[in-house]
Amino acid sequence: MTKSTSIQQFIHTLDAHSSHQLDFSNVINEMHSWRHRFAKQIQDSLLKTTGFIPETALSKQIGDFNQQIIAHIDTWDAQWAELAPAQSLADAFENKVMFLIFGKFNAGKSSLCNLLADCFRLQGQAVQYFHLAEGHVVYTQDALREGATETTARLQGVCLGEKLVLLDTPGLHSVTAENAALTQRFIDSADGVLWLSSSSSPGQVQELDALGRELRRHKPLLPIITRSDQVEEDELDGEICTVLCNKNATQRALQEADVYSRSQDKLLQMQVEPDLLKTPVSISAQMARQTGFDTQSMTEAGFDHLFFALLALIEPAFDYKQRKSAEIFLHYLQEKVLEPAQQVLHQSLGDLSKLSQEMQTALAQQQEKIIANAWREIVPQVPTLLEEHASTQAINAVTKTLIQWAEKNLSEQLQQHLKAYQLDQISADKLTLDQNITYEIIAAGSGQAEIVRHDRLYNEISSKLQLLLTDLTTPVIAQCMDHLQYLNDSIQQLHDLSADFEHRLQQHAHRLRTHHQNQSCSMS
Repeated sequence: MTKSTSIQQFIHTLDAHSSHQLDFSNVINEMHSWRHRFAKQIQDSLLKTTGFIPETALSKQIGDFNQQIIAHIDTWDAQWAELAPAQSLADAFENKVMFLIFGKFNAGKSSLCNLLADCFRLQGQAVQYFHLAEGHVVYTQDALREGATETTARLQGVCLGEKLVLLDTPGLHSVTAENAALTQRFIDSADGVLWLSSSSSPGQVQELDALGRELRRHKPLLPIITRSDQVEEDELDGEICTVLCNKNATQRALQEADVYSRSQDKLLQMQVEPDLLKTPVSISAQMARQTGFDTQSMTEAGFDHLFFALLALIEPAFDYKQRKSAEIFLHYLQEKVLEPAQQVLHQSLGDLSKLSQEMQTALAQQQEKIIANAWREIVPQVPTLLEEHASTQAINAVTKTLIQWAEKNLSEQLQQHLKAYQLDQISADKLTLDQNITYEIIAAGSGQAEIVRHDRLYNEISSKLQLLLTDLTTPVIAQCMDHLQYLNDSIQQLHDLSADFEHRLQQHAHRLRTHHQNQSCSMS
């Protein structure tokens, strides 16, 4: 094989690359402190059921929310421990840059890895295949398994030369949940992503949703359009036959431009920096193989463009690698600590806020209903009460009985309509009537008893009873409103707390990346 300038330049740049050891201990310590403070403050801010009956729906929702938060915090250590395999894999290749080969099955991931291995081997470079078994790197002489179906049921890869590792995965869109979980477990190990999609359906941007976390982690992304070839008819020894040939430059350029444009739009929609997206390249591994890896064939198959694109990926990938341990902890805080907590806050507190708002809106209507029901229970008994005291015209005895009735009926109505609240005992001091309105004495004829009328007194009692019931219920309703307002304030404090800690974590992320850039510049 005639030596390819592009692959030689790529290998030379890889071998010549040197990284200074950068110190991220201060940033990591700050993030550990962030976690400790977040746990403490969110637990200190758990909601209280003060003012509410424990068995009611509102109190139960408050209790469920508090339990969810505490249960979430209890998972933090286990969630961090689950990232140990990814960190271990990264440590196993601490002197090499690692590219994750991502794409749906049948995108040609394993095939590309094997072809690049052949290219390196033909350049006199060491090639070492491996797979992961129970989290450990197991080296093997066997090339990566290829096939039209999902043959990669495990993480496998290949070390190329001294400083490059390709990690082949079943894919986040794996046909089996087990394989998808396997990929997710180790995806944090990578320093960059090679996103493969077949030329028959290139750049299915919904795949970027699965890569969203990796892109938000500031890892460089190179889209690669594989199988950029087509079957054409040709004449051989006088017979028409079908042959495989490369897609022409125009076809490839159109596909690359389309993938790049749609991917940029998707990244903007995902609020991911589109600068992380590199210009797509088109290749045909099959054409490179069947023509024997000669210089012209490799160029026509798109591999010159691929190696130059990989060359541009080296620096940002090594930059990421230097801060990877801190990035892994940052991602853990973002994705395993903060985001799940915010989901609980959003869902549970949203439900609580909605219920609280409904209860606040209902209070005014409930007050009217409580007063009306109590009034309707008492007023029909007033004429009988007035008749009982007509002979003595004891107004004080009448008002004392009315107060007792008001307290009793209101208590029953409050228990029925405001059963979610813990309420103070109702107590009325007096029922003040107009002193000019009393029983009416109508003189009778000679020898006849006086007639005692109480029509005006009845009307006065009906009117003043309405005022008494209003005066008694108004502070009760205000007390209920205070309980709800306290709950709403507590909910808002939790939202503010979440937003504040999200902002602080964003500041840590910014300091991590600018700290890295500043250290790199100072050592240049």
